Amino acid sequence: MRHPLSTGAGILCAFLICQGALAEAYPAKPVRVIVPFAAGGTFDLVARVVSQRLTEIWEQQVVVDNRPGGATIIATEMTVKAAPDGYTIFLSPNALAANPALHKTLPYDTRRDLKPVVLIAAQPMALGTHPSFKANSVKDVVEMAKGKPGLLSYGTAGIGSGGHLAGEIFKSMAGIEITHISYKGGNVAMMDVVSNQIPLVMTGLPNLLPLHRAGKIRILGITSAKRSPVAEQIPSISETVQGYDFKNWFGFVVPAKTPTILIKKINSAVNKVLDSGDTRQKLVALGFDVYGGSSTEFENIVKSDTEKFSNVIRKAGIVAR
Repeated sequence: MRHPLSTGAGILCAFLICQGALAEAYPAKPVRVIVPFAAGGTFDLVARVVSQRLTEIWEQQVVVDNRPGGATIIATEMTVKAAPDGYTIFLSPNALAANPALHKTLPYDTRRDLKPVVLIAAQPMALGTHPSFKANSVKDVVEMAKGKPGLLSYGTAGIGSGGHLAGEIFKSMAGIEITHISYKGGNVAMMDVVSNQIPLVMTGLPNLLPLHRAGKIRILGITSAKRSPVAEQIPSISETVQGYDFKNWFGFVVPAKTPTILIKKINSAVNKVLDSGDTRQKLVALGFDVYGGSSTEFENIVKSDTEKFSNVIRKAGIVAR
């Protein structure tokens, strides 16, 4: 009669062999990266830079799939419902940490249904306006908003997006009221500023910098505590609103039941991409902070920011509409 321990050891050995074979074969077909915003924005840009390099490393096509709308919930739910086989990856913004507090119900449980893989980068947001707009500084915007509460409006990539959170926190700390307008992407909102349809936009600094340099948009301030090394002439909002600081992070997330060995393989490949000089330099030059690191580190950031954003959203009275 076979000893129970030897049977258990055999099962474990077979499992490990299967897991090893799974990792060895991955990826055996194209991989999809879901982006929760429209093509042409900063998220799309990062997704395509990283996906192109992963395509080279894996020798399999890594395809960007833009699924904007629904406060990123549409794209997140698609990820949750996807097969946990490593072939569907979500480029998640920090709306992942904000949405549980913004929405009374979600079609998924963030902690139960999703697994963070790797933090890729973060970007300060930027407050931009049309060059003809009367406000020439953040201070001017604050004074205008206090003089006529609710008259000004600002566009973002949507409810719960980095621009929305950054804008609402700015409003709360500055003691002003500006109407929020939700778009399907920060690049869509900024084009309405370029055409003078709305007065203000809050979106990623890398989104606005080219238009700022071309004279089509004027950036009034950025959301990080200090000025950006790629745009040192632009003041930070904290120079007017003391203590203000916000950055929008994004990283790869997969369905929770994805095998750990595949999560490690994706994490390793992305870290390899981010450690390569040309990729890192390209993203830094565009205004991104580049990270990488372990899945545990990213998981801890999601957890801590979920608590932080919950407090911010409750204090600011932000409501998803």
